[in-house]
Amino acid sequence: MSAHYKSLTRRTQPKQIAIFPLSGTVLLPACDLPLNIFEPRYLNMIDDALKGDRLIGMVQKKTKTGDDVAEIGGIGRITQFAELNDGRYMLVLKGLKRFRITGEADVKTPYRQALISFEGFEVDADIHNASQTSEALSESGRSDRAALTVAMKALAKTLNVNIDWDNLAEIPLPILINQAAMISPFEAEDKQSLIEAETTDDRRRLLIGLMHLYAGKNTDQSGSEPTQ
Repeated sequence: MSAHYKSLTRRTQPKQIAIFPLSGTVLLPACDLPLNIFEPRYLNMIDDALKGDRLIGMVQKKTKTGDDVAEIGGIGRITQFAELNDGRYMLVLKGLKRFRITGEADVKTPYRQALISFEGFEVDADIHNASQTSEALSESGRSDRAALTVAMKALAKTLNVNIDWDNLAEIPLPILINQAAMISPFEAEDKQSLIEAETTDDRRRLLIGLMHLYAGKNTDQSGSEPTQ
């Protein structure tokens, strides 16, 4: 399946994409993003996507109330879809690769569409075919994973979150980095910095720093609470 998505990612080159602005959410290559769609214009967007190539562009809003969106987002393909009795759509997007918005498309659809470019994000396709083989044989690969695991454990401890570490050990490092970047409880600005990181190793180093920073913040906050 990973080889399929690597090939699909390389073939996917739309010049225009429907965008779904959502603060606090980024979509990175080789990762799944569950979505609950209920707003009429975005239900319309999903209907149109299902009639075509099933592609959607996820972007963050720059502010919670404004219309401006971040320049860099992630394009995803609908891989799972269900319509609920109340009219909502439940779906899963598979992240293919990142894109850069180059302009606003002049369209009559109720949802926004953007003109996009994939220049500079060519390496994203390789993440889909990542394996643990090279990592297991490389001393630097093992140390890179170890450093990330330490940071993840620090953040999980302060958040009182239980994680199946054995299961995580089976995930290739580039995909684990992207998944952790997507699901970690960071502020929107920090998540945007993660999606904008040039390489997965840049993202790994930034992710480790953020995890330790947020773990420290949560520890300080919990430590400052008065005991009763």
